[in-house]
Amino acid sequence: MFVLRRFLILVVLMSFSLLSAELKLSDRQANQIAHKIWLNEGSGKRNKLVWWNKGEEFASVGIGHFIWFTRDKPMWFWEAFPPMLKFITAHGAKPPKWLTPQTHCVWNSYKEWRYAKKHNTPKMRELTDFMDQTKGLQARFMLYRLNSSFPKILKYAKAHHQGKIVAYNYHRLLYRKNGKVDTQGAYILIDYINFKGDGINKGERYQGKGWGLYQVLNRMDPKDPNPYHAFAVAGKWVLDRLTHISPPERRLYRFKRGWFNRMDSYYK
Repeated sequence: MFVLRRFLILVVLMSFSLLSAELKLSDRQANQIAHKIWLNEGSGKRNKLVWWNKGEEFASVGIGHFIWFTRDKPMWFWEAFPPMLKFITAHGAKPPKWLTPQTHCVWNSYKEWRYAKKHNTPKMRELTDFMDQTKGLQARFMLYRLNSSFPKILKYAKAHHQGKIVAYNYHRLLYRKNGKVDTQGAYILIDYINFKGDGINKGERYQGKGWGLYQVLNRMDPKDPNPYHAFAVAGKWVLDRLTHISPPERRLYRFKRGWFNRMDSYYK
């Protein structure tokens, strides 16, 4: 136990210096991760680049199924589509003329989206084409999100006396023993924060409990020698709790099987 504690402290001290620098990925690594995330979110199918899950109040757009709220029913959690659009536009993407980061979802309900999908309306075609043509930039946005979010997660963890364990688990996922980036670990971190958020947004709570990256990193077992497995186990615990604490009308239990399959893909 003493040896483990000393090792943990040593790794944490090393990791704080590494974490001060942004994670950098080659185009090949970024595209590999983007493809895995797109398989998770939309089975890699082009027709799911502009989607709306039945029973939800918002559209899900792009390879990361970035949430896009309607004008009439904004939600309380983080809306990812506008900042993603702002990021890729700043990096050279040319969206349709009718689309800006301030544009609300052009379909105000699942029924309207379904009609547009069935009839392949002009805006549906244009948005699908745009999302298909900018997959690489969308991947870069997800990397940017992790890089900009983790310092905030670490600050939050320190304030709650959990900085060491969160930094340690982040570090052992992201870096191999030789200091090089672990692509699978990077994928897990980027995928989960895109999937369920950073976990420190006070608006993303049920019964005072969150379900984001912070909660999973804090829950990981530091004694598990396989960090991928440790993350998946912790992720299942956090997501299972989410199905129990969420309002019954959201019926989140229907997603549990898919969520758990996603966690299993991290290490199997």
